Amino acid sequence: MNHNFLPPTEGTVTVVESGSFLIKGNHSQVPLGEGLAIQAGLLHEVCFTEVSPLSCDLTVLLGAVKYADRSVRRKHGNGWARQLRLTVPVYELATWRRDEVASALMDALQYLTGDAWQFYFVKRKRKPAQSGQRPLLDSPDRRRVFIPFSHGLDSFAQSQLLRTGDTEMDVIPVHLRSGSVEGTLKSIGRLAKHRLVPIPVSARVSERSHSEQSFRTRPFLYDGLAAYAAVLSGGGEVVIPENGQGSLGGSLVRLGAEAPHRSCHPGFTTRLGRFFKHLSGRDVTFVHPALFQTKGQVLGKLLQVQPDSQTWLAEHPSCSYDARHANRNRKKVHCGVCGNCLLRRMSLQAANIVDTTDYKVTDLHAKSLEQAMVEDDKLLTPGAYHDIARNAARSMQRLADLAGAGARYRVAAEAASLAEYLGRSQSEVRGALDQMLEQHSREWTGFLEYNGRSSWAAQLARD
Repeated sequence: MNHNFLPPTEGTVTVVESGSFLIKGNHSQVPLGEGLAIQAGLLHEVCFTEVSPLSCDLTVLLGAVKYADRSVRRKHGNGWARQLRLTVPVYELATWRRDEVASALMDALQYLTGDAWQFYFVKRKRKPAQSGQRPLLDSPDRRRVFIPFSHGLDSFAQSQLLRTGDTEMDVIPVHLRSGSVEGTLKSIGRLAKHRLVPIPVSARVSERSHSEQSFRTRPFLYDGLAAYAAVLSGGGEVVIPENGQGSLGGSLVRLGAEAPHRSCHPGFTTRLGRFFKHLSGRDVTFVHPALFQTKGQVLGKLLQVQPDSQTWLAEHPSCSYDARHANRNRKKVHCGVCGNCLLRRMSLQAANIVDTTDYKVTDLHAKSLEQAMVEDDKLLTPGAYHDIARNAARSMQRLADLAGAGARYRVAAEAASLAEYLGRSQSEVRGALDQMLEQHSREWTGFLEYNGRSSWAAQLARD
């Protein structure tokens, strides 16, 4: 059978104000409250605004998008793309049904996920709950920037660098939590005087068993809430903390038949900014301070302002592997082989930082993954570990290969699109992109040389 002519996977999600949670194949009815509950009350308090009907609509939309993305499994034999149709009840029906709002929303999601999205907005009947205003953490005349905060090294690094670089600016990290939010704005304000405290948003969205693992809409939730906070503050900046390898690597180096991975790409944030402009009438500017820097360069700067690397390495993880498999004696550890772990290990070495991270696959000089583990430990899923390590090492090598003369066309095409999104000349962007790729190549080559030609990472990179 020719898979090119198979129809894409289809799924529908209907959000209802009340009723039962119903699932039939790829079709779901999801009630508000039980299945979707994103609560951004603290975000409103920080921005000195009341919870409005539009903000209620937005949180429902975010929850529905996450549920749809996670509930409809991709069938890779049919291709990557899915057709996803969502019915969402909203208060501001006229706003959501405007052509420019709907088209900007679908454009941003399609660019981000590689799927085709359709939205049907219906009038929400129940009246929104009333909410009072609360005091700000700081004076509203201070410049404020918002940053999506995952608790990873990049979001921590950029938050610290921003705070150190401009003491007259309020840096407000926005963090999503799967559980309920504890604490009040007052308690957060007290903690914020001594350390960086992210503003938590409770994002409890029911997920089906064996949910779709790609979860490409995650940045839509994180960046979308940070952008809406900027809207609530009258319009402003959102800082995207990701380094150049993470922001551009997934667009330059694709994995198999997957759509380009553009979670932190300026192409996505440009589209997201356009959506919020049409939705709210306010401008949101997305800034990418580390777009043309490697993670190693970013961590080197972080070390200058936060010398206690052992502390921040322990508090800010990178591993993307499931804790059920990346653990030792039931304690979560970094797997050591996924793309995020390899980038972390290479970057710390490039920045001359002692890596005190606890990895399951520990020894970089070992000839195999099994030999690289501590005594009495074992791989619970050896086949999956080998696949993950192989894909990670190959992706790092392929990105390094783009620094060579043989990849000029691909790099030139990427630079041309970036120049358009960033409003800069192609020659300027091309020069910055070339420098980032050359720096990545040097760091990766040095990492492999340190490990040795017979090491597992070097072997996988040559495959």
